[in-house]
Amino acid sequence: MAKPGLFSQTRQDLACGLGLFTRLPAHWLLPVGLRDTLSPLGRSIWCWPLMGAGVGGVTGLVGWGLEHLLSVATLPAVALALAFQTALTGAFHEDGLADMADSYGAHSRARKLEIMRDSRVGSYGVIALCVCFIVRAGALAALPPAALAPALMLAGGFARSGLLYTVKALPPARPDGLARSLSPLPRVPFVMAQTVMIILVVLWAAWWPRVATQHGILPLMLPLLAACLGQICVTYAAHRQLGGYTGDVLGATACVTEGLVLAALTASFQP
Repeated sequence: MAKPGLFSQTRQDLACGLGLFTRLPAHWLLPVGLRDTLSPLGRSIWCWPLMGAGVGGVTGLVGWGLEHLLSVATLPAVALALAFQTALTGAFHEDGLADMADSYGAHSRARKLEIMRDSRVGSYGVIALCVCFIVRAGALAALPPAALAPALMLAGGFARSGLLYTVKALPPARPDGLARSLSPLPRVPFVMAQTVMIILVVLWAAWWPRVATQHGILPLMLPLLAACLGQICVTYAAHRQLGGYTGDVLGATACVTEGLVLAALTASFQP
């Protein structure tokens, strides 16, 4: 079988990213002759920040529409927008956050990994999810409606690009699983993913001062610092607790990073 061309490979990668991060049908992106084939997961990582930004942008538009067009109060509007995002993504990352939090109740690494594969959610997982949603909803409620979409696009991009550094920093904690196939990350798609993220940051930094009430280098740097903090903290915790990464660890990295970035963005609107 002939190797797919660049355009066909790009469509494969986008279909892989769309199918991975959302519940939307992705087969329509694939060329007819490639609909029974799968794109290598590692090759598709270049579009992951783009997928995160897309999910965030749509979520922000939902929140803006509820608040600006339908006159829904701010907090219910952002809560409903986050509920929409959860349905759109199938709680893909939130499931990982809950599983990783639940694993802290065990002592041995083997038991932690066993708990993370259990479909049941314990008290640690419930608390982690509550904190995650409260932080995100509270941060979004502090932003003006016009800032919701760009804020969520930036946070979503950082969340999906940041988890790639966890894969680079840690070995797989299990010999099997979908996340295991990411290691080692292919160099070119990884560089492309970070390039996409840099472009998103530049576009955000050029637009953000138009809506921000606080200007200067610190409000612009805080989201980047928050993204680094979230990624480092979860990666360190995974190293100490599990000795490596799993798909749940990557989901937790995305959730923590997104929440911290959104919280950092509120600094642009403090009196």
